[in-house]
Amino acid sequence: MENIKRMISAPNLLNICIDSSKNGECGGRIWYLYKNWPVPFSNTVDLIKKMDGFFDKLNYPEASTVSRTFYMEEKSRKPEEKKEAVAQMAVQELLEKKGDEATFIIYVKYRQNATWQGEVIWADKKKKKCFRSALELLKMIDSALDHGKIDTEG
Repeated sequence: MENIKRMISAPNLLNICIDSSKNGECGGRIWYLYKNWPVPFSNTVDLIKKMDGFFDKLNYPEASTVSRTFYMEEKSRKPEEKKEAVAQMAVQELLEKKGDEATFIIYVKYRQNATWQGEVIWADKKKKKCFRSALELLKMIDSALDHGKIDTEG
């Protein structure tokens, strides 16, 4: 729990509640401080897209690159006005949410080189690891769900 307390000041702290997992895919809920309700996700791609969308809305951590897709949307020349995010729940309340199969507290520190770097805590086992990419984060979550352990170096 001490590891979690060190991350409490992070504005982009996420609680990923895994409610189901099968064949490398998982579904569940994403909790964050700025909503009183969870954001559901149905698979890992959906999870990554919703997390990235959250970081974009918060503009934290700021992305070092512009996302590229096959279909670029026309952006208006007028920059979008950002509203200040206001916490809707206490950090302790966020940390109390639990998934049916597993719970991960995630703090993305940086979005560099078109990926993420940060820390993940497997809340059920109170184990903390650093990750160097979104792929590595997904491998850690998958490892925890499949084998009951996080198996990466570092």
